[in-house]
Amino acid sequence: MLETFKILLPASVLIVAALICFLGGTTKISKQVWGPFSLLSLALASVLLIAMPQILSGSTPLPGDSTAVIFDPLARISEFLALMVGVLFAGMAFRQEADDESAPEFYGLLLTLLSGLMVVSVANDLILLFLGLELISIPTYILIYLGKRDTRCQEAAAKYFLLSVLSAAVLLYGLSFLYGMTGSTNLTTIRGVLQQTYGVTNGTVQAASVSKLGIVALVLIFAGLGFKLAAVPFHFYAPDVYQGTNAWNAGLLSVVPKAAGLIALIRIVSHTMVGYEGFGQTVALILALVTMTAGNVLALLQTNVRRMLAYSGVAHAGYMLVGIAVGFWDSWNPTFRLDPIYGLPVGIQASLFYLITYSLVSVGFFAVLVFLARPGKEIEHIEDLTGLWKSQPWLAIAAAIFLFSMAGIPPLPGFWGKLALFGGALSVRGDLSGAIPYPNPSFVALAIVGMLNAAIGGVYYLRIIALMFLHDPLSTPQPRGGRPAMAAVTLCAIVTIVFGLQSRPVLTLLRDIDQPTAIQVATTPKSLPMTAAK
Repeated sequence: MLETFKILLPASVLIVAALICFLGGTTKISKQVWGPFSLLSLALASVLLIAMPQILSGSTPLPGDSTAVIFDPLARISEFLALMVGVLFAGMAFRQEADDESAPEFYGLLLTLLSGLMVVSVANDLILLFLGLELISIPTYILIYLGKRDTRCQEAAAKYFLLSVLSAAVLLYGLSFLYGMTGSTNLTTIRGVLQQTYGVTNGTVQAASVSKLGIVALVLIFAGLGFKLAAVPFHFYAPDVYQGTNAWNAGLLSVVPKAAGLIALIRIVSHTMVGYEGFGQTVALILALVTMTAGNVLALLQTNVRRMLAYSGVAHAGYMLVGIAVGFWDSWNPTFRLDPIYGLPVGIQASLFYLITYSLVSVGFFAVLVFLARPGKEIEHIEDLTGLWKSQPWLAIAAAIFLFSMAGIPPLPGFWGKLALFGGALSVRGDLSGAIPYPNPSFVALAIVGMLNAAIGGVYYLRIIALMFLHDPLSTPQPRGGRPAMAAVTLCAIVTIVFGLQSRPVLTLLRDIDQPTAIQVATTPKSLPMTAAK
């Protein structure tokens, strides 16, 4: 119990700070206090997270099947990502919330949302993981509503609320099947039960031999988490919600739910469901193909900048699913591990690397939009950025850096992320029984379609860059985002450049993440409650 509390300590700090914000909203404390207070809370949580190895050093590790939380490298990286994103978004909101009556509630909701992402990162139990996802969803409903408080914003909040509730119900239904199969909500125990029942290696397990309940559970979990990722066909809410709310909320939606969805997908599906790797690989492969293609093609047709970025986010979710598909194959064939290409990781690690790079540049570009926004007037259309180079040179350069990275232009981090994903897909082998295994045709096709999609994505990104640099301004911009938003833009741009030139440390860190395979059980449960139901 004490170890569990220690692991949850950074998230608990944010929860306590959120409660203070909510209570402070009932007092006459100045509204300008809550922004710095939220940054101070995030800084304290960061210090605790950095010190977590020392905090846990005196504790006796509990067996994986007896604890609801786990502090592994995946959890630590995910929590750092949550805190980094939180600092940037809290700073970006300084100007717009400086005199707003709802400022304490606003920052309280932001801290609650971030604590939810941290809970998802360390969750080793289905119930706790679902609660973490809901800690993200519920504050998001209110934040979207508070965004602009007009008819379109209210419509966006209602759409997101209704569809999010539906996705939560679908996910919960899938988790109930998984519980019914194994008799436990603990992920380590679930993995142990499935390992005991279906632990056949080298891809020889047949789909007919696994429980049909597991297949239903896998499909429902993919559907529920596909909403968080905005993967096709669960993406249809994203364009309307992004367009209806403001740039700050759209930026938050582009990063936090995607991060939570990907982490939960790794924890529940790729990390736990032994025996279902073949079916999971097929589902992830199909979703990746459809998602990145539909997202890029539809983004080409958009003139509203936030709507275009919504479809762009759909496409990037498709790229992340490429790594999930490769990770399934890697788990299914543990004796034929994929070798790193040019020092880059593969599979799950490639997806995590891509999530980090996407989060960084996405926050940066939305910070540009937040800085350019004025009270009651957002940057709505792509043409609103015309001639930005002549009026705001540094802002145009930073925006170009973010867009080039999204397009996958070297040496920016977006290029290395795509190389890791597509390189991993090309490394997947076909029939392993032969003397010389050949590349898997399905994954070769996936890599080719992915590269074609990267070229398509470059079209609409370069269209914005051309408008910013090759045309005269249509009007004189009057930015009202304030210095904190400009600081967020500058920080993201600098880190993007450094990250692109020096990505090796992050890649090495991700490679150290222990990804169990079908022949490895991270912690052997003392007793398994039952074998998987057939």
